[in-house]
Amino acid sequence: MTSEVLEERLTARDLSLARVQADAQRKAIKDLRELEKEVLAIIREVEVGDAARRGDNLNRVTRVVREMREVSRRVYRGAARRTLRLQAELIEDESKALKTIAGRAGLPLARTLTPKQAADIADKLLLDGSAQSSQWARQEQGLRDEVEKTLRRVVVADGTTTEAVRAIRGDRTLRYGNGVFRPFERYARATTATAVAGASNAARFETYRVNADVVAMVQAINPLDSKTSPICQARAGRVWSLSTGKGVGATDGSFPGPPPWHIGCRTTIIPIDRESAPVAGRTFSQLLDSIPESEQRELLGPGKYELWRRGKIKVQDLTDQSDRPITVAQLRARFDGDE
Repeated sequence: MTSEVLEERLTARDLSLARVQADAQRKAIKDLRELEKEVLAIIREVEVGDAARRGDNLNRVTRVVREMREVSRRVYRGAARRTLRLQAELIEDESKALKTIAGRAGLPLARTLTPKQAADIADKLLLDGSAQSSQWARQEQGLRDEVEKTLRRVVVADGTTTEAVRAIRGDRTLRYGNGVFRPFERYARATTATAVAGASNAARFETYRVNADVVAMVQAINPLDSKTSPICQARAGRVWSLSTGKGVGATDGSFPGPPPWHIGCRTTIIPIDRESAPVAGRTFSQLLDSIPESEQRELLGPGKYELWRRGKIKVQDLTDQSDRPITVAQLRARFDGDE
């Protein structure tokens, strides 16, 4: 059946997109690690914990934050621009890939999105209700505020510059896991993941819309593992009319718009033509079991495949592709090579 094949192929495609996400996340984390080094260098140069000038140390904290502002804004604005470029590139590529995937499944999509349409869609995408540039800007402001608060706490306690550096970087015995920058690395990972999901889902939905002569409905699918959020569990399997947005069959309510529906959302939407029925909905484990062993190995990677077959890792760990990053260009080359 067309719908079931599309469910399998788009789930496999999402796993490949998770590798693109991993590459983008690594770049974001690398930038933040470099920013951290620069901030620590500023703290040492300004000597915020100079014992000989304790009365001036709060002013020195202000100086650190002022000098940090220029650097951190550059880093976060760069992240926002890179994310926007990635989204535009992904939207264009995903529309073309979708046409191929759907065609192989028996659903002929005649039209794809142009580069101009992809760029316009990327520019209007929201992350958790706001522009992605605003998300990055809030993180940058939050990081500066946290650095200032931490340094002031050290200075008020008559701490040294070495103690100020340690407070920002974290404890070596804890592998610096308690450093000020660590939560912001997690925020950057989540923002990047959601941006990739937003681009791929926007590409799919807009491609369905320009092929409304053959696409009649859309259906939400999700890996349905222990990481699935309550909202995505509730919406998994629901079907909506593409033209009216109204629920079809047992689905109540109108279409809420394409995913992501929250930060870190992994739901996607598949197209259903006028002749096919919605899919019953399968877990990621069930989808894996439905494809040949050779495809399982290619999809997961040899190492993770062997661990899964030997029962060393759980199914929910399989969707984590952070150890197999690839760029959009590499994904495009891999996909073109499969044609």
